[in-house]
Amino acid sequence: MWKRSRAVVVLVLAGLVNGGCFTYAPIKFESVQPKDDVRLRLTDDAAARLSKELGVFSTEIDGEMSPEGRDSVALGISIDRSYKGMTVGTSTQTLVLARSEVLEVRKRQFSKQRTVIVSVASVVGFGVLAAGVVQLLDPNGPDDSQTTNPPPPPGLRRPPPTHFGVRIPIP
Repeated sequence: MWKRSRAVVVLVLAGLVNGGCFTYAPIKFESVQPKDDVRLRLTDDAAARLSKELGVFSTEIDGEMSPEGRDSVALGISIDRSYKGMTVGTSTQTLVLARSEVLEVRKRQFSKQRTVIVSVASVVGFGVLAAGVVQLLDPNGPDDSQTTNPPPPPGLRRPPPTHFGVRIPIP
């Protein structure tokens, strides 16, 4: 039972941490400031066009948006390069989109609610982890309702066994 509940707690914590302390709230296109962190929802045609540059088909892209004239926007997306599991370099790729290709703009904002949830879940997760460690260290410990017997008095204890030893010097 402990293994299943710990696995559930770990999965919930991983999901919450993955969500982080930020959320994306919808905003008007005109209110975006240069270099704002945004998430754009694109048309299928725009996603298909960008899939050649990005290598993946995605209708939602995160990045830093800057207006480029009245009818287009530039989106700077972070490209991480990895070698054998390690990130060796990060660069920014700029994508230019027409405003008609952007269906929705969402701005990245700090979320107090998510932060509280992640904090509380972390404390609960560590509490469950600590309880599991205690259970692993002493699985047969006495119940709180039972008392342990004290050791017998010195007169009733068995004497230590006698040992015979021979020392052999090694040159």
